[in-house]
Amino acid sequence: MKDQSRVVRQSLHRYATVTTAMVFLLLIAGGLVTSTDSGLAVPDWPLSYGTWFPPLVGGILFEHGHRVIAGVVGLMILVLAGWLWRAEPRAWVRRLGYVALAAVILQALLGGLTVLLLLPPQVSIAHACLGPSVLCLVVCLAWATAPGWADDPVRIEDRGVPSLRALGMGVAWLAALQLLLGAVIRHTGSAVWPHLAGAVALVAAVVWFGRRVKRWRPSEPGWRHHVIRLHALLGTQIVLGGLVLAHRSAVALRTAHVAIGALVLAQAVLLAWETIRRTAPTAAIVPERFVSAPTQERATP
Repeated sequence: MKDQSRVVRQSLHRYATVTTAMVFLLLIAGGLVTSTDSGLAVPDWPLSYGTWFPPLVGGILFEHGHRVIAGVVGLMILVLAGWLWRAEPRAWVRRLGYVALAAVILQALLGGLTVLLLLPPQVSIAHACLGPSVLCLVVCLAWATAPGWADDPVRIEDRGVPSLRALGMGVAWLAALQLLLGAVIRHTGSAVWPHLAGAVALVAAVVWFGRRVKRWRPSEPGWRHHVIRLHALLGTQIVLGGLVLAHRSAVALRTAHVAIGALVLAQAVLLAWETIRRTAPTAAIVPERFVSAPTQERATP
């Protein structure tokens, strides 16, 4: 029975991972729609020129292709939510799946409104921000259903000022703000200087967090891997941002900048989550020097 449960969990994790990849592909498709100014290439919704299979020429290819991928992603998240409802014993994971399903439905409705209302900036910006939020939700589901997930991880003291928890949350919020400002730029052309200032703040926060983690040398290597991945993604995003400023009409660069920005946010959210799970603000937790010793038994708080 235990082996069967393990197989089900592994299958659920793999499906959540594939769903995550599809959501990322959807974000790329959405970025192509904006980068090629194809948002109104199809004037109706949910059909495309009154049919499910319009001629895929010009901007119709990008807009209709985006809708097809969105439909597949919506169905995949529906299946994921249903699977969690049937097989996931943890209530909070099931609720996270329901939130992801509600978010992707809302995202589809916002996508329809952007077309029917002729790309109003407020709706377009909301649509651009909700997509990466769906990615974050599905990434968290894939992470929480991983076979190596620990419901009660060993925690270390977090006495620094500011705390690692506060730094982790700050990084996530700054990444979210950057995504919002980026959406404002793409749909209105304004907020360029606030976006650049936010980029500087985000880089400073990520470097600060990385130095703190390096000094602490936490026993869980996966935690530091989150930091390394965030550094790599943020460095890539900065390079892409500079290239976009130099080549504003380059569709591939603009789309890549949007896609990597979503990955930066997802990794920042995952890092903040793991930081909260693995740290504690009081001295009641086992000191890290004891946790890192391979022969030391875990102390009971």
